[in-house]
Amino acid sequence: MQFVIILIAFILIIIFRIKMPSIKGRFGENKVSNILKRLSDEYFVINDLLLKTSRGTPQIDHVVISKYGIFVIETKNYTGWIYGGENAEDWTKNVYGNKYSFRNPLKQNYAHIKALMEILGIPSSSVFIPIVAFSNQADIKVQCSKEVINFYELIRAISCYQQERLTDSEVQEYIRKLSNSTEYSKEEKKVHISNIQNEIYKKNENLNNGICPRCGNKLVSRNGKYGTFLGCSNYPNCRFTKHLY
Repeated sequence: MQFVIILIAFILIIIFRIKMPSIKGRFGENKVSNILKRLSDEYFVINDLLLKTSRGTPQIDHVVISKYGIFVIETKNYTGWIYGGENAEDWTKNVYGNKYSFRNPLKQNYAHIKALMEILGIPSSSVFIPIVAFSNQADIKVQCSKEVINFYELIRAISCYQQERLTDSEVQEYIRKLSNSTEYSKEEKKVHISNIQNEIYKKNENLNNGICPRCGNKLVSRNGKYGTFLGCSNYPNCRFTKHLY
């Protein structure tokens, strides 16, 4: 009996560790959702938006629509030091000396904006404001011109945009279109998650084989200001890089 209890506990620990990133991410998204409720009636918030586009089914954490623009928010519930560059393929989080890489969230947001442009029929990205929001426990050391902030700065970051970019009729039209896009089946969500997992697997497989995941050319080892890194042999046509630790 004791062996069975230990075995069950061991299995539960493994399941918890597997599910932990997803649970932590969902907790961060819920926290941001609650923060966005503090915005005035001028802003309309849509959370957990899954779109069907010609390029796939991108999932967007939060979209805020107002006459001041369409704010596209990518939530990262990460702690520790956050390093990265605007054009880097991956960023790094350093937690007590342990370093982990993750996909550049600015590039995630660029893809989200492209999807929104397609769904809404907007030809220019000028009405979109991308924001990446990290937990309040993250120390952001990213050098870029975009809004990369902590959760507590969200309301200030959104409110500082006061130039009108959309008419009232455009705001209502875009709210209607996106509200109709929030309904999706469990099967569609499973397909979306499966596509993400396949993309990550393919990228890691290419990296392990020394192949650039962006263009398919060979990766070569180079030395830079911040140490050794892998770079694409097709540079400058392809600027993919990955730091080595």
